[in-house]
Amino acid sequence: MNLDRRWIYLLVFLALSVPIVTQYTVQPARMNDAERFFEVVEGIEAAPGRYAFVAMDFGPSTKGENQPQARAVVEHLMRKRIPVILFSLYYLAEPFLKSVPEEVARQLEREHPGETWEYGRDWINLGYRPGAGVLIQAIPKSENLAELFERDARGNRISELPAFSGLRTLRQIAFLAEFTGLVGVFDNYVQYFTSKDYTPAFGHGCTSITIPEAFIYLDSGQIQGLLGGLAGAAWYSEMLRQRYPERPVDESLMLNTGLGVAQLVVIAFIVLGNLAGLLRPPRRRQHGTGQDVEP
Repeated sequence: MNLDRRWIYLLVFLALSVPIVTQYTVQPARMNDAERFFEVVEGIEAAPGRYAFVAMDFGPSTKGENQPQARAVVEHLMRKRIPVILFSLYYLAEPFLKSVPEEVARQLEREHPGETWEYGRDWINLGYRPGAGVLIQAIPKSENLAELFERDARGNRISELPAFSGLRTLRQIAFLAEFTGLVGVFDNYVQYFTSKDYTPAFGHGCTSITIPEAFIYLDSGQIQGLLGGLAGAAWYSEMLRQRYPERPVDESLMLNTGLGVAQLVVIAFIVLGNLAGLLRPPRRRQHGTGQDVEP
């Protein structure tokens, strides 16, 4: 009952940090909604003029969940050599639009010496674009998406980039992946990233707190896959390891392991605290003072 709380904080810190430092992982829990997401991406065939659109609408506040989700999906797409178009409606996402594909490209080049993944061929970064729903509504209506977006985040004309010069209409986007923890952003894509005769396959990555809302869209068929929080990212990462055995352990598996161990530590302290309270001798009231004292 008199345990210094700093010991609790220390044990939680160790539970979170040791798996990351030692790269120790345990197999994450199976997530059927993440498997559906994986199968959709796995079923996409690379072909000239066929693209994947990845909307990374998150910032530092939800990086812990959304970044591992986006990284795993971008990696999967780049392994399959499907050109990726990165984009965001949230200005704080700009650093992640740049860093995530670059980190994936370096990892893949280490795994496959002699092969390269290059900007302008395997991915482009459109950067942050203001306009939210208005801009998303313009995409299905456009007959020339390369001209609609005009330039990428580096200032290059999209029509001059080798793999993306043929980008014209929504029908060329085989897959849409959107990752966010923001309220109302996901709705823009559900409502407007579609035309009368074509809707790309759609996968969504959300934070843990918004999973119940996201399941509504999964059950209705408006999205075909869902990554719920860090657990969804970890199971997707595990499926990538099963599909590509040479793939190293990534941060989502280590973070998920650390989170699980830390939660067990917290539960253990809750149980011990309650046991100590039950086994503690009952207090008696001292006459005349109104105070409880130990027997």
